[in-house]
Parts: sequence; C-alpha cells; structure tokens
Amino acid sequence: MAAKVKPVQPTEIKDKKIAREVIEQIRKPIPASVYKRHEKKAAYIDKFFK
Repeated sequence: MAAKVKPVQPTEIKDKKIAREVIEQIRKPIPASVYKRHEKKAAYIDKFFK
C-alpha cells in the first residue's frame, strides 16, 4: 500500500518585520573580503585540477 502524502504548502511570512529584515539581508552587497576568499579558493581548485 502506498502512503498518501499531502502536498506541502509554501511557507508564508506573516510578520512584516521579519519579511523586511530578510529582504534587507538579501539586498545587502557582498563584502570584498568574501570575493577575495572565493578567488583564492577558485585559484586553488584550478591549480589542483590542472
């Protein structure tokens, strides 16, 4: 017998304050230190595979 699975409803953010904080964090620019770290990792990975 197959078990019936109810479809999952999308989560709704009901609190407007939480929604605004989430949107603000998403729109925040990425710091330069993160870009440098990713470049170092990418260079290391490229070096490893060559």
